[in-house]
Amino acid sequence: MGELFSGRHMSNTVQSERADVERGLRAGFIDADQEAKEQYRPRLIANDKSTGTNLLTVLKQQLSQCNSFDICVAFVANSGLQPLVEVLSELKRRNIKGRFLTSTYLAFNTPDAYGKLLEYDNVEVRVYQGNLHAKGYIFDYGATSTIIVGSSNLTQMALTCNREWNVLFRSYGTGDMLISLGDEFESIWQDPQTIRLTPEWIELYRETWTPPEPPKARPYITYDGATESISTKISPNKMQRLALEALSKLHERGERRALLVSATGTGKTYLSAFDIEAERPARVLFLAHRQRILEASLASYSKLLGDAYTYGIYQPGRDQGGVRPTCLFAMCSTIVRHLEEFDPSAFDYIVVDEAHRTGSSSYQRIMEYFEPSFYLGMTATPNRTDGYDVFALFNHVIAFQITLQDALENDMLAPFHYFGIADLKINDDDIDDPALFSKLTSDERIKHVVSKIEEYTVGKSQRRGLIFCNRNDEAAELSRRFNELGYRTCALSGANSDEERNEAIARLERGELEYIFSVDILNEGVDIPSLNQIIMLRRTESAIVFVQQLGRGLRKDDQKDYALILDFIGNYQKNFFVPVALSGDRTFNKDNMRKLVKEGSTVIPGASTVSFDRIAEARIYEAIDGGRFNATRLLKDEYFDLRQMLGRIPALEEFDANNAIDPLRLFDKFGSYHSFLSKYDPDYDVKFNDTQERILKFLSQKLGSGKQLEDLLIVKRLVSGSLSWCDQELERAYDSAALERARRSAVSLLSGSFSGSGSFIPLVEGQSDDLRLSRAFASSLADAEFKRQVLEVVDFGISRHAQNYGAPYKDTALVLNAKYTYEEVCYLLNWEKNVNGQNIGGYKFDRATNTFPVFINYEKDPDISDSTKYEDRFITDRELVAISKQPRHLDSPEIERLRAWPGNGMRVFLFVRKNKNDGDGGKEFYFLGEMFPTGEYKEIVMPGANTAAVEITYELMDPVRHDLYDYLTSNIDLVEQQF
Repeated sequence: MGELFSGRHMSNTVQSERADVERGLRAGFIDADQEAKEQYRPRLIANDKSTGTNLLTVLKQQLSQCNSFDICVAFVANSGLQPLVEVLSELKRRNIKGRFLTSTYLAFNTPDAYGKLLEYDNVEVRVYQGNLHAKGYIFDYGATSTIIVGSSNLTQMALTCNREWNVLFRSYGTGDMLISLGDEFESIWQDPQTIRLTPEWIELYRETWTPPEPPKARPYITYDGATESISTKISPNKMQRLALEALSKLHERGERRALLVSATGTGKTYLSAFDIEAERPARVLFLAHRQRILEASLASYSKLLGDAYTYGIYQPGRDQGGVRPTCLFAMCSTIVRHLEEFDPSAFDYIVVDEAHRTGSSSYQRIMEYFEPSFYLGMTATPNRTDGYDVFALFNHVIAFQITLQDALENDMLAPFHYFGIADLKINDDDIDDPALFSKLTSDERIKHVVSKIEEYTVGKSQRRGLIFCNRNDEAAELSRRFNELGYRTCALSGANSDEERNEAIARLERGELEYIFSVDILNEGVDIPSLNQIIMLRRTESAIVFVQQLGRGLRKDDQKDYALILDFIGNYQKNFFVPVALSGDRTFNKDNMRKLVKEGSTVIPGASTVSFDRIAEARIYEAIDGGRFNATRLLKDEYFDLRQMLGRIPALEEFDANNAIDPLRLFDKFGSYHSFLSKYDPDYDVKFNDTQERILKFLSQKLGSGKQLEDLLIVKRLVSGSLSWCDQELERAYDSAALERARRSAVSLLSGSFSGSGSFIPLVEGQSDDLRLSRAFASSLADAEFKRQVLEVVDFGISRHAQNYGAPYKDTALVLNAKYTYEEVCYLLNWEKNVNGQNIGGYKFDRATNTFPVFINYEKDPDISDSTKYEDRFITDRELVAISKQPRHLDSPEIERLRAWPGNGMRVFLFVRKNKNDGDGGKEFYFLGEMFPTGEYKEIVMPGANTAAVEITYELMDPVRHDLYDYLTSNIDLVEQQF
C-alpha cells in the first residue's frame, strides 16, 4: 500500500506528483475539462481492439513497473494465467513481491493453475475456500498506488475480448478508497476459510476436483422478441456464409473452376459440403493425398449431407460391376493409376483438397482427364516455392479467402498465446553444417529449451504438442534426450511410413505421447484437434511455413481453450518473417512489424496474444532494422506473387486490396511503377519519353505517399480540366489559415520553387487564382496511357492520405507518429525553400513560420567521433533531454530563442529516428508532436572535442506511444549483457 507521510516532509518531486494525482482525480470525477496528465486520470478500461486497449496490456504494464502488488480474483483460468507467465517470470527474477488471493468457488480453478502460481516464490498465494467473487488489483509505487476494480477475472476472454468494465485510478495511502480496499483484502487474507497454497493442498484438491460443466448455449432473442431455438443441425458460420454467397455467384456465372483459400482449421471440408448441399450435383469426387484426410472428410460429408448421397473410399477393383457411391473419396496417388475405370464425365463436382499440390504430375493428369461441371480447389497456402502457378490451373478465380486473422476474429479457431523466446546464440549457419548439429543438440541448449518449456507451460497435465526442428537428425536426437529426462516423445521424418505416422499421432491423441518432433512432414495434411502446444526450434525463413506450423495447433476442440506457441528465436537475419506471419501483413512496412512485436496482444484479433522476451524482442527489432525490404529480389517476388494470383498486371490499388507489398517501395527503388514494370514484366510494353518518365517519378515519389492532400487535388483537378478551391471533394481537418498555407506550399512544390532544382520539370505555373498546367506537363498528357497512369498515381496518393494522414496534428499537416524525411518536414511546415539535411544538422529555425523542428538520431553510430556523440535521451515518455550543436553557450542565439519561449510564440516539433542505418528506412524520422523547453539548461563540454554545448530539457505535449517509446529506447547489446 502507499506509504503515509506528512506534507512538510515531502520532497519537491513528491509534491509535484501529488499535485498531478489531485488534478487527475479532479478531471476524472469532477470536471473533465480540468487539465491533467493522462497517466494520472482515472479511466475506464473496456476491451476494445479498435483503440488497442485491453485489460491484459494494462495489467502487464502495471506489473512490470510496480514495487509490489496485491491481486484478488475469484477465477484464475489456465487461459488467463498463460499470457501473464512472462511478466510473472520477470517479477520473480527481479524479486518483486506480491500477494495473490483466489478461491475454490464453483471449482473453476484447475489444479494446473494452482500449480503454476506456486512456481513463483516471490508471490504468496492464498485460497479462500468459500464463495468469493471479487476482482481487484492493487499495484504499489511507494508514495502512490494504482487500483483496478471491476468485472474481470483472469480468463483470456475477460482480459482481451469480453465486454468488461474495470476502473483504474491512482491514490495515496491516505486515500479512503485504498484504505477500504486494503482492509477488505486483509480481512479475506486472514479469514479462517483462507489457506496458504502448498503442493500438498493442490494434490488433495486434484483428487476431489471435477471440471465444471461448460456453460450451455443460450437462445438468441431478436429485436422483435422472437427466440431462435438451438438446433443440433450443422450450420455455416459467418465466414462460411460469405464464402457460400461468393461460390453461388460463380456458379451463376458459369465458372468451371475456382480456388478457395482458407486458413488451416477453418472448416474448408464442411464449406465444400455446404456448397454441394446447395448445388446438388449428382456425383461428387473428393481428392486428397492422405488416407486420414479421406476418412475424416467422408465422416464430415456424411454427417452434413446425410442420405442425399452414398459414400465410400475408392479401392481399385472392388466395385467393378457394382454401383459406385455417389460421393466418392479417393487418394490421388491411387486413382491416377486407374483413370481408365472412369468415364471423363463420371463426376459433376470435384473437390481437390490441399490444392497447392496440383503442381504434381498426378494431379495434373487427373484434372486433365475428368470433365466435371465444377472443380473446387481448397488450400491454405496457394503460393508455391517451386514456381508452379496454382492460380492459373483454377483460371485465376478466387472463390473466397479466409486468412488466419479473419478466422481468429470470427472465432473459427482456438485462440493462441504466442511467446517469442531467445534461443542460444545460434546464427545463420549452413543447415547442413555438421558443426551446427552439435550446437542444436548441446547440453546447454537442451537445458535451456526444457527450462523454458516448463516456465511457460501452465496446463502441464494434458499437454499434446508438436516440436518443429531444423534437421531430421536434430529431431531424432532431441527426442531421445527428452525421453531421458522423463518426457514421452518420438520423432517422425519422411522415412517413416504412413502407418508409423498414424500410430504416433494416435498415441499423442490418447495422451501416451506428450510431443512429436519433426521437421516439415507435419506442416499440412494433419488433423489433430487436441494439439495444444506448438514449439518451434527452427529458424523462420518463410511466413507460409510459419503459419502452416502455427495452424496445426489452432483447430478447435472441446478439450482445450487455447494453444501455447513457443518460438525459440536465434540470431537469424530473417527473423522479421515472424511479425509478417503473425499479422498477415505482407506490405513489409517496418512500423507495422514493430507495432506487432510490442503491441501484438492488441493487434491480433480475438483472445490470442503475442509476447516476446526482451532478448527475442531486441533480435526481432534488429532483423527489422537491417531488413532490406527494398531489395530487388524481394520486390520482384512479392509483385509476381500478386500478378500470379490475379493472372494479369495489377493496378496500384490492387496491392492494397490484396495486402501485397507496399507500392511505395517500388516508387522508392525504381522511381515509378512504370519503371519497375518496364524492367521486370515482359508483358508490359508501354514506352514513355524522358519528360513523361521524370514527371511520373516525381508524382510517385513526392506525392504517392499521400502525406499532403492539396498537391494531389491540384494535379487531379488540373489534369481533369478544372480547379476550384471551393470544391469539398474531401473533408479537410485544417482551419482556414492552415489550409491556405498548405495550398501555397503545394503550389510551391509543383511549380519547382520549393526545391529550387534546375533539372525539375514544373507541373504548374501561375498563381493560386490563375493556376494552370505547365506546357511540358500539358503536352505529355496528350498520351492517353500516360494520363491514365498519372491519375492512377494521384488516386493512389489520395487513398493513402485517407488511410494514413487524414487526421493531422493540431493545425499542422503532420500526423502524430508518422514518419517524414528532412525535405518532407520542411515542406509540410510550409517553409519557403527546402533545406539540405546537412544544413539542418539536428535542428533549424525558420523565421517566416516561427517553427523550430528538432531532429534526433537516438541510437548513434559507434564509429562517429566523440565530439558528435550527442547524448540525447528520453527521461520518460514525456520528457526529453536534447543537446545543442557545438560550440554553443547559454547566450547563443538559438538558446536565447528557446529561453524566450513562450513569449515569442515559437513552436518546437520533435522528430526522432532510431538510427540512420535503419536499412531502407533510415531517411525518415518519427514525428512525436510538439514540445516545449521546461527552463532547465545546462552548459557542458563535449568529450574529445573540448567544445561547449547546451543540454536542454523538453516536455512533450503528448506522451510517446508505448510501442514506439520501447522500440526507440531499446538496445540489444545492453539487453543481452543483462541476461
